[in-house]
Amino acid sequence: MEIINQYSMLLSGIAILGLVIFVFIHKGFKPRDSIVLLLLALALFAVWMFIRPEQANTDELAEFRSQIGQGQVVLVEMQSPY
Repeated sequence: MEIINQYSMLLSGIAILGLVIFVFIHKGFKPRDSIVLLLLALALFAVWMFIRPEQANTDELAEFRSQIGQGQVVLVEMQSPY
């Protein structure tokens, strides 16, 4: 189950592309359909690049540590990258 949780975006993208390919093949594949598939793949890749988890920058961590205890209210939110 952890694999599905960690790679849900990748699996969803593959499922969406597979479903679109199935529909195109079922109705008859035309050359313009390949353009639609390419655009869909690029859109899914762009979404993944925007929402993918990234490791925190060490400069950000040092800045965060310097703010703790300086009289400012700090909201600490811990989360897994997956």
